[in-house]
Amino acid sequence: MGDPQELTLEELRERMRAAGVTIADNRLAMVRKLLADALAPVRALDSRTIRTVEPAVKFAPAREGGDE
Repeated sequence: MGDPQELTLEELRERMRAAGVTIADNRLAMVRKLLADALAPVRALDSRTIRTVEPAVKFAPAREGGDE
């Protein structure tokens, strides 16, 4: 078998079923190639190296009694 990241025809068919998409058999090879090319950057990404980011807005509880 080739690259372990390679998208197989069976995986493509499973994705088609999940999405409810019908693709003619004579186009499966082309769609497989296009989808594999589109997914390559995502599959190459190592999510462990991505720095987590704090939310832009932080909410603090309202003070009781208020400042008057």
